[in-house]
Amino acid sequence: MNAAAALSKFLEYLTYERGYSPLTAEAYANDLRHFLKNCPAYLTLDKPALEKYAETLPAHLEYSSVARKLAAVKAFYKFLYREDIIASNPAAGLTAPKLTRRLPQVLTKKETEQILAAPALSARDNALLELLYSAGVRVSELAGIKLADVDFAECFLKVRGKGSKERLVPLSSRAGAAIRRYLDTERGKLPKPGAELFLSRSGRALTRQMVWLIVKRLSAAAGILKNTSPHTFRHSLATHLIENGADVRTVQEILGHANIATTQIYTSVSREHLRRVYAAAHPRQ
Repeated sequence: MNAAAALSKFLEYLTYERGYSPLTAEAYANDLRHFLKNCPAYLTLDKPALEKYAETLPAHLEYSSVARKLAAVKAFYKFLYREDIIASNPAAGLTAPKLTRRLPQVLTKKETEQILAAPALSARDNALLELLYSAGVRVSELAGIKLADVDFAECFLKVRGKGSKERLVPLSSRAGAAIRRYLDTERGKLPKPGAELFLSRSGRALTRQMVWLIVKRLSAAAGILKNTSPHTFRHSLATHLIENGADVRTVQEILGHANIATTQIYTSVSREHLRRVYAAAHPRQ
């Protein structure tokens, strides 16, 4: 079976049998296209060959990205074995190489306020940034939020996360006020608004790419030199919550992490912050 046909069958399996969302299936597809491009003889590879592939993944990738790519490879080979396309599974027991897990880049509280306080923001963009920082949602989650998902009375937001899982996230008073202002001054005046919360001038939902560009533009306009993206606000929220005393389990619920180990990386960021403050303030440093 050629690689394209095998990948197509695997994606159908993920979508119709496993019930994966289109975004998750596409993420698997992208990782496997990279793998198949580098390993076209995928049907004849053994475990040492797969381990060698893992070692050739770009050094700049974060540990989570490497682990995700290898998880896609393992799932692919498990499927091929299940379908009797291969006689044995060479990916069984495949693990990610030992890498240094890099801490995520975050904004300081001052930098966050600097962006949110920028005077040139439209009501929509201000609400968008306030929501990113208030709820810590992924960019794909933000693009999918509908107006009906915002509970102003209870100050909660319904978020659809990975695997179509839903969670309720607290909505800060500032984010709630910014969204109301956007509804009153801009969104309510659109001729045929869609169901999504954040819309373009034509009334269509903002795409993930559009949100990314908005964040980039506004961060640069606020004089932020860091490489800022929508996910930077998610990292920043988690770090600031832990710095202010929030427990890891609560932050895990807010972010929608399936594994608490993913959330615990922010405790490392917070410890690094404590070290910097200590080094700057201690009289005998």
